[in-house]
Amino acid sequence: MTCSFCGREIPDQPGRAEPCGSCLGGCRKVHCPWCGYANPLLPDYLKRLQQPHKKKE
Repeated sequence: MTCSFCGREIPDQPGRAEPCGSCLGGCRKVHCPWCGYANPLLPDYLKRLQQPHKKKE
């Protein structure tokens, strides 16, 4: 996953062990370790749309 703010590559974290406290019901975002920007998680169906399609032969 690429950070939307600083452009660095960050690990894709499905959830956080420790919530940040600012989100009601728990944090559903990936926080960049370099700039701290809270990137929203992509739903699985959008991840599948971003992957390149394999051509059938």
